[in-house]
Amino acid sequence: MDDLKKEKTQGLNFQYLGDVIDKKKEIGNKYITPGFGLAGQLFSMVAKHVIKELGPEKGEALLKDAIEEFGLERGRRIAEKVRAENKSLSLKNWLIYTDIDSIENFRPISSTPNGDFVVKIKHCTFINAAKEWGLNEYAKIYCKYVDYKILEGYNPDVKLILESRHDTGANRCVFRYVMKEENK
Repeated sequence: MDDLKKEKTQGLNFQYLGDVIDKKKEIGNKYITPGFGLAGQLFSMVAKHVIKELGPEKGEALLKDAIEEFGLERGRRIAEKVRAENKSLSLKNWLIYTDIDSIENFRPISSTPNGDFVVKIKHCTFINAAKEWGLNEYAKIYCKYVDYKILEGYNPDVKLILESRHDTGANRCVFRYVMKEENK
């Protein structure tokens, strides 16, 4: 008897469910959407409905306001964590105390040309997960506004120059963080 028929006729018990953990270990992360990816799917689905209801112009304006408020709040909270550790609001401390697992979610490739910190990101769980559901057009609205506001909330002295995949058509985003005064 297959599992569905068994559950419908016999119900559930711990003996029947006993191999769930072993089976999960066996398949690993194959069917897991990383947390930031789930956030991308949720945001994109909400954005789709907001734009459908309000139209492109008003819908994006509403989403922009919400995204910017969210970004500012994230930045402020990261700054609070850094200050609680009696640290300065440097870019280095932002990287240390940030609220997202950058390695897992982005697999960044970093360099430091001319004293700036440059990060190239091809893999983005937020965008990849939204694409899986055919929602990339809505996900890019989030990307368009959030990063500048996170940094503004954290430390407005950090300058970000962003080359977004959505604007350039490239298969990556490039974040250039500028702290050196002569580079600003």
